Amino acid sequence: MLERVLLNLDVGLPGAILRVALGASLAVVLHLLLPSAGLAASAGWLAAMLFGLKAFTAVARKVLPTTPAVRATWEWRRNLARYYDSYQWRKLVWFGVGILAATGVSRQQWWGMRLGAGCLLSGALAELAWRQKRLTTALPGGR
Repeated sequence: MLERVLLNLDVGLPGAILRVALGASLAVVLHLLLPSAGLAASAGWLAAMLFGLKAFTAVARKVLPTTPAVRATWEWRRNLARYYDSYQWRKLVWFGVGILAATGVSRQQWWGMRLGAGCLLSGALAELAWRQKRLTTALPGGR
């Protein structure tokens, strides 16, 4: 069961929900802690969050006890990210959805619409590029 969760947390509906929640959380936290933050500062915080997320997953990969099959799938996905920028950029769609949703509810963050729309647009373009490559996040060989 844990193996399935670890493999699916980053892809599909669970990955989308996680990213929407993170995007919305970023917008809410910035609104509460830095209400006068502008677009540049907010984009900087988004970049910091994305870097922190990458660092957290790197540490988690080292400390979580996983099977060789899980490690092989994670390695496959990391290699996709190294060779195809669109693999990572397409995830911005969901961060953008979260930022836009939180901004729409609060109606007070002028930067949120711009940052959310920028994430959504760049992520959508990356998704198109990704689909043209016809690659999959699943490890070849049916795992």
